[in-house]
Amino acid sequence: MTQQMHTPPVVSPEAWEGAYDEMLVKEKTLTRARDALAAERRRMPWMLVEKNYVFEGPNGKASLLDLFEGRRQLIIYRAFFEPGVYGWPEHACRGCSLGADQVGNLAHLTPATPRSPMPRARRRPTFSG
Repeated sequence: MTQQMHTPPVVSPEAWEGAYDEMLVKEKTLTRARDALAAERRRMPWMLVEKNYVFEGPNGKASLLDLFEGRRQLIIYRAFFEPGVYGWPEHACRGCSLGADQVGNLAHLTPATPRSPMPRARRRPTFSG
């Protein structure tokens, strides 16, 4: 049994231009709405972090404030690289790795050393480029 593929109609260049112009109006409307929502999200009120989080840093225990090291912003990405994760111990979680691979070049930011107790995880910045 052969199934027929359902495709859009083939039209003239003029009809295609008209359809494209209509789609472009919808795309721009969506983009403006998404931008407005993102701006609204940035204006959301903040919440004071009152819990005393403690992390293992390269120099021992560190608070959340310590991790900022005097900077205004902090980026933290938690990648699963531990027993029980598919691929352990050769590589980290595939989903975590895929997400991290989508992050642009952060060379202009202050680098941090991974705090993993596993030597291979500490090497991640060098073997991933």
